[in-house]
Amino acid sequence: MQNDTDTLTSLLGPSADPVAAGWRLREIAEGGQHDGADLIAELCNQIGSPSSPGPLHNSDPAILGGLLHLIHTLMLRRAGETLGKSLHELNPQWIERLYPALPPLTPNRHLLLQLLAMIRSRESLSILMDLMIQSPPSKWLDAAFALSPLMQHADWQINWVFPKVMQCLQHPSLAAPVLDLGNYLVRARKVQPHPAAEQVAMLNHLLGEVSGRLGHFEANPRAFGDDVETVQATLGEAVALAVSLCDALGLIGDASSIGKLNQTIELKHRRVQCEAAGALAMLGDDMGKKRLLELTADPAARLRAIQYADELGLGESVEPEMRLEAATAEAEMSLWLTQPQQMGVPPTGVEVIETRRMMWPSFTERMDVHLVRFEYNFGDKQYSNVGITGPVVFAMSADVADLPVDDIYAIYAGWHAEHEEIFAVPASQFNEAQHRAMGLYVKHLDQLGYEEIKPELLGFFLDEQAGVLSAKRDGTECVVVTDALETIDQPIAGRVRPLRPGDLFNLYKGRKMLRTFNPPSNIE
Repeated sequence: MQNDTDTLTSLLGPSADPVAAGWRLREIAEGGQHDGADLIAELCNQIGSPSSPGPLHNSDPAILGGLLHLIHTLMLRRAGETLGKSLHELNPQWIERLYPALPPLTPNRHLLLQLLAMIRSRESLSILMDLMIQSPPSKWLDAAFALSPLMQHADWQINWVFPKVMQCLQHPSLAAPVLDLGNYLVRARKVQPHPAAEQVAMLNHLLGEVSGRLGHFEANPRAFGDDVETVQATLGEAVALAVSLCDALGLIGDASSIGKLNQTIELKHRRVQCEAAGALAMLGDDMGKKRLLELTADPAARLRAIQYADELGLGESVEPEMRLEAATAEAEMSLWLTQPQQMGVPPTGVEVIETRRMMWPSFTERMDVHLVRFEYNFGDKQYSNVGITGPVVFAMSADVADLPVDDIYAIYAGWHAEHEEIFAVPASQFNEAQHRAMGLYVKHLDQLGYEEIKPELLGFFLDEQAGVLSAKRDGTECVVVTDALETIDQPIAGRVRPLRPGDLFNLYKGRKMLRTFNPPSNIE
């Protein structure tokens, strides 16, 4: 331990090299000689405190952020082995001392808050509340991540957190996660009434404000600025808060909330509409019940609307076709596309084009796999593709809609397969043996009449290999995959979203896997 301490002191000072420091700490963490608590204690000693700074106190935030991430990774990895000992013996005062020493914009700073929540002692949760109130995370997702352990474990006292945590509602980044925690406790029947019940007037006012802001954005999409990343972050925070507020007000059950919920239900955002309708239905409002049932016909809102309808005793009023497997597949695809990291808005149209029951990579039993076509109509522009639901919900960025149905299944199967002996090496990283192997595939394509052949990837599929190359065939640019026995090519010239070399390797290995595990008699 002393050698590691000396190394930290020498590498992590104000003039430290971030790369060298990061690699050394990774070596220490992955060496398995510390249980996590030792490493964090030593880091806190290195940082010191504002009144008595240590050698790291004024270091580059990038170094501190990297250290913090590595330590957190170590704690999570070790948690499965010695969760009780390594976490619950960690002194939360070390984290209390470390957190304010890190600059507010240090990457992963919020992970310290999550560690306090993971410890779940009275002292650690008291410190957690103080730190969040005094210096909250700047992003609501970071705050949600920090509080998430409290929804995963029941070995903490509610009065250690509530009502003090309600002071965090003053911070925009904390409001939604705090309400979500209260909503979870009510739904899990761990507390009644809702911890925020005495603040219903303030919550009503806050819902009116956030609904007005979202309405302004819908009328003028530039209201949150022109930077896409900033707009998505701001919109995501506003939507999260609206959703949490609607859920909280429905669970509180005060009739004074009906007016603001009716204002919210007029927004175009499907998730917010659904939450407002569900809250109104919980309050016994007939218009809310009607709108909730109407939303079951909207793929982007269907799953949650049906869930609320069932919870509220309205399940018999849901149209039976909305519960069919195809309707669920369309809803899953729409919901995935609506996520901010995907398209961000529901598709204009969505339809299951084929379903097969088959063996699928990583699954031990046959399952229903759905191909779902979706489209977006942007006035003078249209965008469409085919995604997959069942074993996973996903849609490729490359256009696969024109592929034969068998190949659409195959390319997704190849993409979804995970195995340590299935991988690809880019041409820029070939060793001598790989250059020789690729030379055989280049020669094979040359004999088949391809021109302007250029290696892209060498794919490894268990004990087999295949080359992925770009080339021309009859003057048309294409990508090609071959193992010298089977050759697949796809044209890329003139295509807006052509298949890339990695996509073609997915198609190759997906064909092999589906043929192996799904002989014709096994496909229904």
